Amino acid sequence: MINITKIQNSLVGLVGFKQPYNPDYAILDAGNQLSSSGYFVTDNPYAKIEYIKDNQDYLSISDLDFNLAITDLKKSAISNVCNQVFNEYDFLDRSLLFKYASNKQEVESLPVGFVGYRVKVDSKKNIAFKINRVLLDFEGTGNIKLLLWNTAQKAVIESKDISIASDHQEEVLEWVIDNSGTTYKGEYYIGYIVDGLTVTPYKREYEAANLLTNPTYLYFEKVKVVGHITEALFDLNDVDGMSEDCGLNFDITVYDDFTDFAINNKMLFARAIQLQAIISCAQMYMASLRSNSNQINSEQLYQKIMVEIEGTSGDSVVRVHGLKNQLLGEITSIRSEIAKLKKGFFKSGQILRSTLR
Repeated sequence: MINITKIQNSLVGLVGFKQPYNPDYAILDAGNQLSSSGYFVTDNPYAKIEYIKDNQDYLSISDLDFNLAITDLKKSAISNVCNQVFNEYDFLDRSLLFKYASNKQEVESLPVGFVGYRVKVDSKKNIAFKINRVLLDFEGTGNIKLLLWNTAQKAVIESKDISIASDHQEEVLEWVIDNSGTTYKGEYYIGYIVDGLTVTPYKREYEAANLLTNPTYLYFEKVKVVGHITEALFDLNDVDGMSEDCGLNFDITVYDDFTDFAINNKMLFARAIQLQAIISCAQMYMASLRSNSNQINSEQLYQKIMVEIEGTSGDSVVRVHGLKNQLLGEITSIRSEIAKLKKGFFKSGQILRSTLR
């Protein structure tokens, strides 16, 4: 699993475009000229700013919107490369915390304060988990506010107001916790504040109803913090175990997560992103040429661009290694480095942050 938005935002300045010497086209902003890797898309003759500007869809596009289009082109190249690199099956597990029948005959008596779960993430492996939904089993009607904290900060990282209207209902959450931010690892706490609520959770006391199933690489524990009634993270010393049920049953999916790897080893992706961006520029120009009024020149240029992208076969007089072949080679190289990291090896002469096991 990868969080493509986080990767795009982190890598968008990795490859840039050079400002043209032509004053009529010197319209790139500082962000699009930035290249922390030293690779520039415009190093290829078919990716000139003049070509891109004259062949994008809108004749009267403003400089501001043109720069936004260039940024989008770079982000698209990043996502295309990452989707080719991280294309292996990354699903690890999906599970409900409670799977067995529950007899709804009695309700719990909960203390005033926070009730819910402490969640620990296995420190031996980088994973992401998604809280797909929560199943709620309460008597009465009313509202609760679901809160999620990480111990790295006092403020909640996710929250949702939920209206309880029946004794069993589902609420979709789609909360994704990956390994790329400042709130990864440590501990998570998820639950709600009991203070003047008009709903009460049912007890899980029928046969194996209270048997809690932990998803792979995660550990859930029922906890309470008596007297805590604010949305700021409580003192961890005040956390106690809890035997009572809180009425929350989470549906969790667990994945291998490569978001942090991509962000912290961005130089590994630079050449591939440059190649993908060049291909995108050439394809844009080629598409415009198909309706060019100068049919002879357009067909000649079309053939040249096709050779640039696809290359030539072995029986050609001049052998050209196309951009797509070069990109495939870079993708293969990145995958090879990932395989080495999984086995504990490092690329010679390059410092890489090894977080995969």
